[in-house]
Amino acid sequence: MITKTLPFLLAAALGLSTSVMAQTTATSAKAKPVSLTQQVQDLKATVLQLQKRVDYLEMLVPPSTAVLMPDARKLSSIRVNGATFLMSIDKPSGNEKGSDFILTVVNPQSITYTNIGFDIRVYGKEANGDPNAYKSAFLVSRITPALAPGQTTQFRFAVPGMTPEDFTAAYVASMTFGGIASPTAE
Repeated sequence: MITKTLPFLLAAALGLSTSVMAQTTATSAKAKPVSLTQQVQDLKATVLQLQKRVDYLEMLVPPSTAVLMPDARKLSSIRVNGATFLMSIDKPSGNEKGSDFILTVVNPQSITYTNIGFDIRVYGKEANGDPNAYKSAFLVSRITPALAPGQTTQFRFAVPGMTPEDFTAAYVASMTFGGIASPTAE
């Protein structure tokens, strides 16, 4: 008796009608299996919602930094002191001491930038969700004399002690440049 009336008392306390409660109980007892087509549609909607969340979170990342995923097939924009650069990394490959990856940097402007410095933190799989992962990330740095206008330049970085399978992401922690090269007089 109590088990039958308790759901109806709860429904009344929550302001639900007893007929709605009875329908809910009846439909939950007769739940039909969801078709594969419906499951795929639900998953597509979930993926779309998650992509929107990722896009939003990417907007929150300061434009002077970027998270580069291996083999992502997209360039990330980085803005430094009025200059814009596009960057990506390839899928890491193994070497005798760990792994290495290629950083691709595109200078889409018509200006030559000089003394460019990169500080990149490389994260392995153990960093997944750890807010203190930056403390154990491997830091690679490079200074290059110039990035020519409209050119794509590639840099190889070695990451000792990290296999390609453990390589998860590279975070451009900072990028600086020393100046702008003056055009040659003709």
